[in-house]
Amino acid sequence: MRVTKRCSAFIVPMAFLGSLLSGSAIAQDATSGGSAHAISEIGIDRSGLSSQDEATRQKTFEDIRTLHATWFRDEPTSGSAQGVANFVEEVREAKQQKLKVLVNILQMDEDYDRALPMNDHGWRSKKLSEIDLNKFASRFSNLLGALKHADLTIDAVEFGNEDDSYYYDADVPNGHSANQIELHAWLQGYGQFLKTGATILHDPRYYPQAKIITFGIAHGYTAPGRPPQCLSDPAKAVAMLKDVDGFNYLDNSGYHVDGYGTHIYASPGNPGASATALLRPDIWALGRAKPFWITEWGFTDATKFPNQQGQSASQGMQAVLNAFDDLGTRVPIGPMFFYSYNSGLQDADGHPSGLVDTQGKFVPAANPLSARAARVPSHAS
Repeated sequence: MRVTKRCSAFIVPMAFLGSLLSGSAIAQDATSGGSAHAISEIGIDRSGLSSQDEATRQKTFEDIRTLHATWFRDEPTSGSAQGVANFVEEVREAKQQKLKVLVNILQMDEDYDRALPMNDHGWRSKKLSEIDLNKFASRFSNLLGALKHADLTIDAVEFGNEDDSYYYDADVPNGHSANQIELHAWLQGYGQFLKTGATILHDPRYYPQAKIITFGIAHGYTAPGRPPQCLSDPAKAVAMLKDVDGFNYLDNSGYHVDGYGTHIYASPGNPGASATALLRPDIWALGRAKPFWITEWGFTDATKFPNQQGQSASQGMQAVLNAFDDLGTRVPIGPMFFYSYNSGLQDADGHPSGLVDTQGKFVPAANPLSARAARVPSHAS
């Protein structure tokens, strides 16, 4: 779920980009072990699809399959009876198109015991450290129970979304860098949320085979002179979940995280290089033992195409895919979800669009995504 403001700005500084793409860094990656991995599958995001009418949902899933994608990602809109019923129907329709489903689970207003303050996005500020875990557990169990009752499977759950940013987890300070006490509160809050959700997910009554994915890292960048609204080294913070007051929230006797979520929004000025620059710190902090699931990717501003090198959005899309595939020869990369079906690009006339325009037709930038998705064996694991 992309927001219009990411920790003041969302641009990879050129000096930072240059340091990450230095010859020594590339050489280190190429020589530090790791054999080639199977080609990553392609997924597509479409937030809030369960609240749309049946015709819209049906066309969306048919289009996703036409693009040869094998995964779909979305989140329930609420824990109400109607919200659950809508999401169950959405998963049913995805499965009818033989899509694998990544369910994104976030904290909701209904998981808290008190009225929550508003932030400047007009959202409620929700601290994971203050969530009522019993309410969350009840809501999540109810959702999984409804899916199970409908004889539906889910393939993976991503717990949280951009929780390294203030807007998605208000334990992240708004206006200053996190001190040790604040960072500890963040670690405990997200860790307990992850543990509660993962334990329920793998309950034998529900989906013990479903993969557990950590939240997609936002990679927010704070511009000089602007107050921070994100964790300064988010992948390192995720790695710290291995030991919070002596407990390992990533690997323990109850569950094991299967992959690390990350979000990559490339700069149109240098799409491939900027995508690589954003992903490298995740690899350095978290290692290569678990795959990186790119649960959202796209561009910071598609209106900047064509760029100064004359690259179109289609060529930018290809450059990012090439960058991911290059890293995937040395680092395990999981499914890569483009964000999104209905936003993040422009149509031929320069109007905002996603992979389809306002007339429901594929935009040119959908072509390289479809071609890349078609390279995945039909029965990829």
